[in-house]
Amino acid sequence: MQQSLHEHDLPLPPQEITKEKSKIDVPILKPENIGEHMAVDEKYIHGEFYTLLTNGQTGKIALMASTTKNALLSQAMRKFEDKRFNVKVLTRDLAINYDWFGRENFMNAAQVADKFHVLKHAFEALQDLRIYYRQKLLTQRREAYEAYKIKKKSSPELNFEYTETKLSNKETHRQLLARGQYLLYKKRNDWSDSQAQRAKLLFMHYPDIEVAYDLICQFRAWYSADHIINQDQDKASKIPALKVINQNLDRWIQNVSLADISEIQNFKSLVERNRGCIVNYFLTAATNAIAEANNNIIQTFIRANRGTRNLDFFYFRLSQFLS
Repeated sequence: MQQSLHEHDLPLPPQEITKEKSKIDVPILKPENIGEHMAVDEKYIHGEFYTLLTNGQTGKIALMASTTKNALLSQAMRKFEDKRFNVKVLTRDLAINYDWFGRENFMNAAQVADKFHVLKHAFEALQDLRIYYRQKLLTQRREAYEAYKIKKKSSPELNFEYTETKLSNKETHRQLLARGQYLLYKKRNDWSDSQAQRAKLLFMHYPDIEVAYDLICQFRAWYSADHIINQDQDKASKIPALKVINQNLDRWIQNVSLADISEIQNFKSLVERNRGCIVNYFLTAATNAIAEANNNIIQTFIRANRGTRNLDFFYFRLSQFLS
């Protein structure tokens, strides 16, 4: 068993060899699991980042390797030979190494940015703005306390006093910004009554957050599955719908530029750099959903075994279940 789990392992280049590591583990390498839709994703296991290449239709893993480096992954992919040309769609996150991995190994495949990962970046940008304002308040409180400590040296009887204004819902600004985290993930129609009240206060005192929230909602509406182009149409018939999709994206980009909010500008830049593979979602309707489901299964294995103390046994179970 141990031999078969390591027959495809790759030696590290001499300059990368350490006392702890001289090779890349490749416990799963199965060309028969290659299909028309493949999904590539990373997973953190036993202190290492692994790359998993999963069949997007069957859920079977074709490649598992303890690296995310394109050169090493491409070396392993040579064993797949001509089967790589059968792949028509490759879904992935926005990491540049997987972009090159796709270009070099799946020349006939359309690369599609995974919708879950793109929206994750969108929500992170929105939350970063909320955190920025909360950190400003925490800094003010810290500076007030440090000023108090200096004064207390000359006036020992002095007590620390820091008054925070209570809003109409009985929350302080710090509490408002902390508890506002959850409502920003939801659309307005999905807010509870208390969330709607909190949002009203949040947006009144921090209008930038409302502008950013509306821009992210606009992006979510643009990214809706309702706009996926009919897969049965020929290429020429898809052009008008694709043109509208790109025009709407251009309009959103312009709105973000006018708003001039750094956190959302950063997300806009990410979208612009990856525009082609993001728009490909509407042409293919492909996502990394099945790869994410496999990640959950792997996490279940790790929890059940209280970690991965016996890595070979973990590889064996995984290969039996997912390949």
